[in-house]
Order: sequence, then C-alpha cells, then structure tokens
Amino acid sequence: MPTLKPLLLAGGHSSRMGTRKELLRVVGDVPLFVHLLIILREASPESDVVFLSLHDHDSLKAIANDRHITAVAHNQLILNRGTTTFPVHVVYDGPGVPSEHDSTGGIGPAAGLLAAHHQDEAASWLVVACDYPFISVAALAQLRGEWTAPVTCFENRDGFCEPLLSIWSPDALRALKENIRNGILGPSAVVRRLRGKMIRPHEERWIFNVNTPADLEVASSHMKTKPQVSP
Repeated sequence: MPTLKPLLLAGGHSSRMGTRKELLRVVGDVPLFVHLLIILREASPESDVVFLSLHDHDSLKAIANDRHITAVAHNQLILNRGTTTFPVHVVYDGPGVPSEHDSTGGIGPAAGLLAAHHQDEAASWLVVACDYPFISVAALAQLRGEWTAPVTCFENRDGFCEPLLSIWSPDALRALKENIRNGILGPSAVVRRLRGKMIRPHEERWIFNVNTPADLEVASSHMKTKPQVSP
C-alpha cells in the first residue's frame, strides 16, 4: 500500500465568501486552517508532516503571521498550539509557481490535488478542503477504514460525492491529470470514471461546508450551541 499523506486544500479564491475561508474563526479562537491541520495530523500519526496547498506565495503571508505558526524556512512552517507541535510543508498551485503545473491555476480544487501529486507521485493523499469546519479525526478514521478504491470519498444525503473529503491514490491523481488535459476539470468526474467508493458519514455535520456568509452564520451558531470538544 502506498504512503498516505495528509493534505489541507486552501488555494481557492473564496469568491462567494468574500474572504479567505481558511482564515475564518469558526472553532474557538483559532483560524480554520490551524484547526484542520491539527485534525489531519492526529488522523495521520504515521506522517511526519502535514501538507498545506495554497494558491501562491502571497497567500502564505497571512498564514505565517498567525500566532500559532513559525516560519522556519522557505515553504516550511511549524504549527504550535498548546502541547501540539508539528511541521507543515506548503505547496503552491497557482500561476507563476515554478513547476510543470504552471497552467493549473484556473482549474479549481484540482490544482491543489495535482500540486500534491507533483510533490510525491507515489503517495496517496488524505484530503480535506479548508471549508469543512466540522470534520473530525473520527470522520477521517472512517474514510481510512473504508478506503478500498482508487478514490474514496464521502457522499452527501442527496447522493453527490464530496471529492475534497477523500483519499486519492496515485492512479486516481493520474486520471485527474488526464481529465484536465481533456478539459474535464471537476474531481467528481474521476470518482465516476474510476467507480470510486462513496460512503455515508456517521455524522451528517462532518460534511457541512461554509461557502457563503450565510453558511458561516449557521456554522458559528452551531458551534455556540454545542459543547467544545477536542478534535
């Protein structure tokens, strides 16, 4: 079985939200990217590092200025929160980044997946997008426990897949790259093409995502009415 590496996707333009979603504070006083990086770290104890996909180098400034982050080298960060400390490696998916994927800046979340694949083409990736505030270690454990297909992802109550809460194998990422060349941009198309496995989450709230200010209000209200628990 190939190496499984944790990846947080935070390279989107957040046009509907109007502000960067990974910097939102939904869970306590920490930005979502800190909260989700910690969850990915706890869900992937075999990995020495968590990967963070951003659009470009300018996007790193707000991340590196957060009080939980120490920038130690080019694209290398250390996250510190309480007794939790671990390295974070940044990959970029936007135009102008020196790589063979310079042209992927306009393909949406597929760009972050391909940037990770370019980082390690032999790895499988445990993927979480930055706009799922209620994802948990238990949710990712469910994904890992039911991972038997080239791409395994959650399915919502309407029967649609959530390809950014998922595990992507090298074969699935190669299929995504091929689709992009043919003008098929959505990661969901790979799930269909490879007969990927879609699983229903044990808790529906795990797959609630915040795309708009109204979604953020719902998520914030939910957090206020629920007791805070560790990830």
